[in-house]
Amino acid sequence: MSAGITNSPPRPRATLSLDLDNLWCYQRSFGLETWRDYPSFLEIAVPRILDFLDRLDLKVTFFVIGHDASDPANLGLLSEIVVRGHEVGNHSFDHELALHLQSREEIEDEIRRAADAIETVTGQRPRGFRGPAFGLSQDLLEVLAGLGYDYDASTCPNSLGLLARLWHRSKASKIGSDEKVVGGLYGSLKDTGQSLRPYLWSLKDGALMEVPVTTLPILRLPFHGTYLNYLADFSPALARGYFTTALRLCTLRAVPPSFLLHASDFLGRDDSVPLTYLPGMKRSAEEKNQFMAETLQAYSRMFEVTPIGTFADELKQQQTLPSFLPALGA
Repeated sequence: MSAGITNSPPRPRATLSLDLDNLWCYQRSFGLETWRDYPSFLEIAVPRILDFLDRLDLKVTFFVIGHDASDPANLGLLSEIVVRGHEVGNHSFDHELALHLQSREEIEDEIRRAADAIETVTGQRPRGFRGPAFGLSQDLLEVLAGLGYDYDASTCPNSLGLLARLWHRSKASKIGSDEKVVGGLYGSLKDTGQSLRPYLWSLKDGALMEVPVTTLPILRLPFHGTYLNYLADFSPALARGYFTTALRLCTLRAVPPSFLLHASDFLGRDDSVPLTYLPGMKRSAEEKNQFMAETLQAYSRMFEVTPIGTFADELKQQQTLPSFLPALGA
């Protein structure tokens, strides 16, 4: 080795994923009957996101909804995800927020149909799952293990679940809906004690890896993309500082961060998409995309960022994970 040249220490691992919740998903969750027409913003969001990730040289896990994968209009859009080198995961077929409360037979049918549709369109069989709005149950975990899934990524141990449900109910009321909010939506208080580090669920059909959506260590406050965009509507500097603090805490606590994005994080008030009731929709698309670029550049400077599946594979080879019995809150 030449004098004066030193090798930089390897960056710790981190993951990046994106839930491809469509316009109809949001309308359904807020009780708007227009969801039944399945309006979509994928034709705007998907090309924008893929080009964005190419510019930053990032590969991520896209959690795709089966109904959108079964729509012929989305064939080119969704197949391009795998063409560009990203992983696809299963985000259920109908994005039913009460999926985790359904019978085991209904859950299995939903997950199978979604996987079949996603594989048909992309050529890649999902091996990871994330429940709508972080919904999870023992039956759902048992189904995933029985179907041979490698990992689940549904837990989000955060202390603001109750406030988020109250906010959701308030927003639904303001837009003329009396939609009931599913218990456990956005996470339960009981689940805030769950590990932020990856672990195994001990199940009848074998072990299943859990890769939690990371929240702020100790305080368990969220810092996913939509929450950051909400803060950035008030102050981008505040949002950047909050994110930097969260990443430093993850490093100090030896938590490999799993950072979550949504397609709406890349849409702005100037897009022809009626989503004014969502957090983070007060700025233009250009402003939001610039903010997300700065956020993810900071993320990839601190960590070696991969899709969740790649991370899970490496983890299996490198270490033995702790194992827990499911004890999920409602």
